[in-house]
Parts: sequence; structure tokens; C-alpha cells
Amino acid sequence: MIIYLLRHGIAEDYSPQGDAGRSLTDDGVAKLERAAAGWKRIVGEVDLMLVSPLLRAQQTAAIFCEAVAASAPCVETAALIPEARPLLALELLHAAMHEGKRGVACVGHEPNLGALLGLLLTGSERAAIPFKKGMLAVADVESSSAMTGRLVAALSQRLAAEY
Repeated sequence: MIIYLLRHGIAEDYSPQGDAGRSLTDDGVAKLERAAAGWKRIVGEVDLMLVSPLLRAQQTAAIFCEAVAASAPCVETAALIPEARPLLALELLHAAMHEGKRGVACVGHEPNLGALLGLLLTGSERAAIPFKKGMLAVADVESSSAMTGRLVAALSQRLAAEY
């Protein structure tokens, strides 16, 4: 199964609704839309979208879906909020693999996504790999028994826009 991990784009520093209500900035939206050109070149089939319930991740997921995953069902999950343990998301990915999904995208936040990528690549919760805003990482996991795989690609939003 191919797993796409995407960190949300540049967001407001403050929202009256608190952290969950922070929206992408106009610049954040523009940069993600430019990155979509690169995503189209490297993203294959996406059978499922897992998305944090926080607004900036929802907005990022909408841009990603429009670019490369228009037909994929989108499931909101607290397993991708910043402070969630990466094992929660790993359990969802494991279930998706057992359901026969071939491509799953996760849109979320740091430090959760970095810890999830580290877990997918090394099997350890302590091996975090930091994500910049708008960064897309692609991991190939071949077996559900270990749920570890290899890094296929990692693109910042700037490099994706130039790709």
C-alpha cells in the first residue's frame, strides 16, 4: 500500500475559535495550489483520505483532493491531530490495508505526521522525521504484518511546485 502523508499549508497564527479554527492564509492556499502540479506527477491511486478535523488540514485536504484524489472518500479522524499518538493512525492504515486499499492519504499536522512517518519507516515511535508546512511524503508499505516500509518520495511544497 502506498501512503501519502501531507502536512497542512501555512495557516493563521491566531483564530478566535482557537487552534481548531485556524484557517489557511491566502499565501498558504496559493502555495498549495502551485504544489498540486508536482503532486499530480507523483501521486497514484488514492482509495481513502484520512484527515484531521482541524480547519487548516480540512482546507489542505480539499486542495489535495481536487488535484489528485477527487473520487476518494474522506474520513475525518482525531488520530491525525497534532498531539495524537502515531499508533492511532497506524491502526487506521493497518485496517485500510486489510480492506484492500492500495493508496491512502493522511492530511494532518506536526508533530504527529513526523512521528507517523518515522514509525512507518523504522517501526519506532521515537524516530520522528519533521515535516515542513505543505510537505508531502510517500511511503510504500508492502506487508501488514510489520507495517513498516520504505520512503519513496518527499517533496516540499516549493519543490512540488517546480517539479
